[in-house]
Amino acid sequence: MRKVVVLFGGKSCEREISVLTGVFAVNILQAAGHGVLPVYIHTDGKTYTAAGMTDVGFFRNFSRAKSKEIFFYGHTVYALNEKKGKIKPIFVAEAALNCCHGGLGEGGGVSALMAWQGIPLASPDLTASGVFIDKCLTKVAMRGLNIPVVDYVRVNERDYQKRGAFLLKTIGSRLKFPVVVKPAHLGSSIGISVAKNEGEAKTAIEHAFAIDDRVIIERYLEDKQDVNCAAYSVGGEIFVSEPEKAFGDGLYSFEEKYVKRGADGVRGKGEISANQGGRYAANGDFSKEIRDKIRAYTRTIYKRMNLKGIVRMDFLLSQGKIYLCEVNTVPGSLAYYLFCERISDAKRLFTAIIEDAIFAAQADKKGLITTGILDGVQIKRK
Repeated sequence: MRKVVVLFGGKSCEREISVLTGVFAVNILQAAGHGVLPVYIHTDGKTYTAAGMTDVGFFRNFSRAKSKEIFFYGHTVYALNEKKGKIKPIFVAEAALNCCHGGLGEGGGVSALMAWQGIPLASPDLTASGVFIDKCLTKVAMRGLNIPVVDYVRVNERDYQKRGAFLLKTIGSRLKFPVVVKPAHLGSSIGISVAKNEGEAKTAIEHAFAIDDRVIIERYLEDKQDVNCAAYSVGGEIFVSEPEKAFGDGLYSFEEKYVKRGADGVRGKGEISANQGGRYAANGDFSKEIRDKIRAYTRTIYKRMNLKGIVRMDFLLSQGKIYLCEVNTVPGSLAYYLFCERISDAKRLFTAIIEDAIFAAQADKKGLITTGILDGVQIKRK
């Protein structure tokens, strides 16, 4: 049994989905026999815990009065009682799991907090999180790895205010209409739209700037299909899932992914569903060449970017060509469904990545010199 903190929530507009993923992970780890402390990051920036956080219903009317405000100091979690001016240690963490979607939580904030406190994290580190939360930096990194991405133009708000008319002309000549307009730092379904001409592009870009300070404009792919593939590592070995197609065509809005479909991915119940992170996947009918390429790209990204935990890569398949769309360092439901036939199987998967994070942290702490091995050469110690 391990003592694990699971962090979720945050200031992101994907906070509600993060709660679902976090509560799911808490219950899976508890069912696997681990001691688990749920840590909810509120929009006020403070962290809270409560026994009731094992149920999503607790968050429909979140109450600070029913929760304990907490903070980390090293591996120890302390509860704060401001009225009495007292603090009390309530948990000693052996590992942590990041379930924050979007925002600073997924973008490196949780990674930095855990690194600062020395708590092993079974999720990507600060560097990878910071790169992949930004769609522009993701494309730069992928081109460095020779992984195809869709042609794009990026613009920040200040430049657009100065040279917006020129940018719109550039879009038409460089990318050709229609184009896809996205905020650069938000989830794949937040603020995304298709523009068929210069006027629609202007409207879409300005709407995107209302929620982000950087916008990315991509070439529109005809007859495209979304494909998901994930990876995790244990003991230095990388395990890659089978690629799976998402149902439907076109663009997924936040509402279509999480609200309109029910928990079974079919019936609309008007409730948010955590099922497969909103991606209602079916086994893809791929050629061996396409399947092998997607899995190879996934492995390359995971290895070269030094990723940890379960990470999902989202690809676009169009006219026989594959493009990396984005990398989800905290995928919905932690993408367990790409590896497990049953939810109960997730207990072994989550346990494996927790154990691996602890083992890796212990190995790092010992260091190469103290183990007597450096670049494969035995070192004589006095």
